[in-house]
Amino acid sequence: MRPIHSLIRAAALAATLSLLPSLASAQQAVRIAQGFASLSFLPVWAARALNTFQAEGLNVAVVSPGGDPAALAALDAGDVDLAAVGTESALRAAAKGQPFQIVYSLMSKVTLEVVVAPAFLEKSGVKPGDPLQKRIAALKGATIGVAAIGGTQETAARWLAAKGGLDPKADIKVAQVGSPPALQAALENKRIDAFVLSPPEGYLATKSGAGTILISLGDEFPLLANQPYLVLVAKKPIDNKISELIVRVLRAMQAASAALVKEPEQNAMAIQKQFFAKADPDAIVAAIKSLNSGVASGGKLDVESFQNELVFSKEVGTNFGKEFDATASQNDLWTNSFVERAAKK
Repeated sequence: MRPIHSLIRAAALAATLSLLPSLASAQQAVRIAQGFASLSFLPVWAARALNTFQAEGLNVAVVSPGGDPAALAALDAGDVDLAAVGTESALRAAAKGQPFQIVYSLMSKVTLEVVVAPAFLEKSGVKPGDPLQKRIAALKGATIGVAAIGGTQETAARWLAAKGGLDPKADIKVAQVGSPPALQAALENKRIDAFVLSPPEGYLATKSGAGTILISLGDEFPLLANQPYLVLVAKKPIDNKISELIVRVLRAMQAASAALVKEPEQNAMAIQKQFFAKADPDAIVAAIKSLNSGVASGGKLDVESFQNELVFSKEVGTNFGKEFDATASQNDLWTNSFVERAAKK
């Protein structure tokens, strides 16, 4: 006769196996539209790779409908529960009267870097360790490659030129090149002197010998080091059911972000293996280390950081068609209440 404790174990195992389908179905489905596939949406990638969504009982599906406007349209139509987009896109939509609320800062600094060719460094005589004003001044006459004319990269490049005392329209040239691989190739083939992109592109250029990171905007300008650059957006009105869902999503992203800050290399490799298998692992690790300061606050939103975003938008010439006030728009256009609730475990 089998020992009674063996029978008990067998019965317990059978009961557990019988529950697996129901446990899987107990995971609440969540749909997030992500405007574009940038590593800068770090908390979303991390929560998926480190299974912190599952730990909150969530089965998260991330869709990329093709740009921020499409992501916000999907949210407005009820096709998704949340949208991960650039803050300017969210503000443009809000200015048009769309019922959105910013609930989390996915990246709390501008992540763009100016990467220059070796020939540019040699010709200009400037070095990455030189004073910031000298590095900006050296961009006079440079041809800077961007993905699209009129996009974020061009506006950031012209803003940077103006900060260095250059004429942002006359002293730099902007060339539309295309995707990051195309920009890397253009830099290597000396068709452009520089490009403006987020990590890991600067690391890749440095490793290949095609370029060097000259300026990291979010690390060198206080205005850009503390602002919600990428955000998570919900549709109003937010009832109790959606409210609880948002808190669980944010708690999962906070846990994943904390893990990245604590152990960046190990957790960066988890992201690389699951989502960027063809990418250079060292590049992903380097990129995440450089981005970690933008997720260290756990998605916090406050008046100061939101005001920095509005000031930057104004300085780069963005016209939303409506004036926003960081203080007056709290708990309407944006709120930190969900972040605070998620942090209370």
